[in-house]
Amino acid sequence: MEKILECTDLTKRFSYNKKSSFAAVDGVSLSIFKGETYGLVGESGSGKSTLANMIASLEKADSGQILFKGEEIPLHNREKMLNFRKEMQIIFQAPYATLNPRHKIGFIIEEGLKIHKIGSSQKERLGLVNEMRTLIGLPPDSLEKFPSELSGGQRQRVAIASAMILRPEFVICDECVSSLDVLIQAQILNLLKGMQKSLNLTYLFISHNLNVVVYMADRIGVMYHGKIVEEKPTNELLKNPEHQYTKKLLQAVNF
Repeated sequence: MEKILECTDLTKRFSYNKKSSFAAVDGVSLSIFKGETYGLVGESGSGKSTLANMIASLEKADSGQILFKGEEIPLHNREKMLNFRKEMQIIFQAPYATLNPRHKIGFIIEEGLKIHKIGSSQKERLGLVNEMRTLIGLPPDSLEKFPSELSGGQRQRVAIASAMILRPEFVICDECVSSLDVLIQAQILNLLKGMQKSLNLTYLFISHNLNVVVYMADRIGVMYHGKIVEEKPTNELLKNPEHQYTKKLLQAVNF
């Protein structure tokens, strides 16, 4: 299988004060293969989002290496970095915080197309926006609304559309359903699964909810105190957990 992402010995420390610090991510290594969903599960504060931010180049690692499609992330090359941003997208937990409340939904979804110069005209871009709107299941009039006029589930669909409209190869889903109720969660998870097949996507799916991760992931890494303490194919992890923390997670959700 082809590796799309490879992280080696990633570390990130944060300071309490001038004299003391802690490792939010402590020597993490992992590989993700093209077309799979890699699930990362752990309690709040385990380092999941810090790891995601380093992979997405929103946070600089103190040490270690990240290879995307066999190459290091081009931090100091503006043109290559722009292309990297197009190929790797991230969907965050709180869509309302990431959507500009001053702009209408159509503008928000189209913005990425403008930045990356996709579409030769406004008409062509609007066609792409409407195509994506249909794919994520929003009504036509939603493009003329502001984020505050949409429900939480609809706003998350907009956040997904803003990422997917660039046709990335790799998408980080960072607690992207944790703020939604159970019914809407199921709808969004099924949407993500469907889009993975139709758009040939690879996911890093992050959640504190093991049930959700089990539903989505082909393989699962269990993160605890900044380290990945166990990693297995999903079915194998359920049948044969080895680390005590993994066993506690499974017991908590009655697997």
